[in-house]
Amino acid sequence: MKQNERYAGPCGNAGYIDAPDILDRLLQQSTGGKYAYCKGKFVLDDPADVERIECRELCDASRFAGIIDRYASRFGKADRRAVVSMWTMYYFSTLAISATIFWLEMRRSLPLALEEVAVCLDPETAEPRCFVLQNAGEEAHHLQIGSALQPLLLRHATPLIAAISENTGVARRLVWSNLVAYFAWIVTEIGRLTDSALEAEGLELLQTALWSEDIPNPMLGLVQEISGNGGVTINRRRVCCLRYMLPGMAGCGEVCPLPGGRC
Repeated sequence: MKQNERYAGPCGNAGYIDAPDILDRLLQQSTGGKYAYCKGKFVLDDPADVERIECRELCDASRFAGIIDRYASRFGKADRRAVVSMWTMYYFSTLAISATIFWLEMRRSLPLALEEVAVCLDPETAEPRCFVLQNAGEEAHHLQIGSALQPLLLRHATPLIAAISENTGVARRLVWSNLVAYFAWIVTEIGRLTDSALEAEGLELLQTALWSEDIPNPMLGLVQEISGNGGVTINRRRVCCLRYMLPGMAGCGEVCPLPGGRC
């Protein structure tokens, strides 16, 4: 073990773990290959061939505009609101999916506040690839899901979405919907793959009116359950992500609230 590693047991004891790939190892040990698509999404050291940006810098209008300019180049003269929406979908889907798995499957709360995390971008396209965390967090079985995910939702998504909306004109509700759509999806997947009780725990977070006595829940009501083909339950968005406005991008299927955006 390297000198700067502090190992507190693979899954059993609370504590910090600082090996660069420990989050992937913990995920594999706890869940096997069920969530292989999350490998490498949360790391403790910068991967090769990426551009690292501290997440708090994304609140700066000019900094964020430069990133979106690069990302927009693949879409020609597409509506910039749709470009911003698509970029935030990559960003918040990675955050929400991985953080939710680590909590519901492993009861591990991660340091995901805006000032604690860096995002690694593709150096050419500026598409988010992964996030660099300061440490591997800690097991916190005593917490409720709202408290466990507070660093992500209240201290990261809330200020960043407010800044993105103010600086780009894209509605906060749209960006929150991008996060919620993937949160609802992974919660349903966890219920299908592991335990329906975990799904119920996760979905409760979408149905709570207040995060605290004076903070309304911005995720409330952003998805609705509908019955799709074959009786499959679908979490349909209430706010369109504008993906259909981007050339070369397929529609969202039954998830989209607009009939024209489902193709």
